[in-house]
Amino acid sequence: MTNPSKDRWIQLSVARRMVIDYMWAASGVARMAVRRGVAFGEVIDIRRRLSNPPSWTAIFVKAFAIVAAELPELRRAYMKWPWPHLHEYGESTVFVSHECKIDGETGVLPLRFRKPDGIPLRQLSDMIRHAANAPIEDSKFYRTLIALMRLPLLVRRFLLTLCLNIPRMRRHAFGTCHISSIARWQSEFGATLTPLPYLLMTYGPADSEGKVQVELILDHRIFDGAVASRALSRLDQVLNSVILEELRELASHETTRVEREGLPASLQPATG
Repeated sequence: MTNPSKDRWIQLSVARRMVIDYMWAASGVARMAVRRGVAFGEVIDIRRRLSNPPSWTAIFVKAFAIVAAELPELRRAYMKWPWPHLHEYGESTVFVSHECKIDGETGVLPLRFRKPDGIPLRQLSDMIRHAANAPIEDSKFYRTLIALMRLPLLVRRFLLTLCLNIPRMRRHAFGTCHISSIARWQSEFGATLTPLPYLLMTYGPADSEGKVQVELILDHRIFDGAVASRALSRLDQVLNSVILEELRELASHETTRVEREGLPASLQPATG
């Protein structure tokens, strides 16, 4: 019979410090969640037919950035300094949660994309994949973030407070929108806290009819649930219009390329 393991002291890693500081910043946010079922079966069908389909992350990042370009409330942040006020950004900077190894431990870092609504869908998808696969040592932003996490607690909290209340620093450090999903594991988030930037959009796995539950978790100090509901409704429209048309163009170009080059059947895009 083996002896039970002994209790031990575990020092907080960089990855855990990031989450703890994130939760500290989120603790003062008056959050509210709005959920809507979004149906885009045709988008799913056309994407499935592409030989190199854009990632779902890219699709939602671009679709939501298009909505944010139309609705200024989605580009606003609550600032406490020098007195409580809202700051409206002229364009979106979207952060995407990305699981990676930080000093040998699994953690989460943000992928950052400036004005993704103006980037072609396939190019945006390639940018996301490249950023996700690149070593974290290659990113100055990540190197700086990890170095900051090694500072004493009080210093980190002071710097975090500065970043949350100085518009330029906030956009650089946190973006204007945070998108996260665990749909690849056929899962959905439950209760979620976020200080960044005021809104977190999550999307779960699609059902048999191509319908997905999309949730906006927002800072109630910035806008109300009615605005969030309109944003989700517009997201539905964008997915089934702008995004759908771009996917159709990609499918059309693939078909033309196959016909022009006479590619063998094994290299042709799937049709089902």
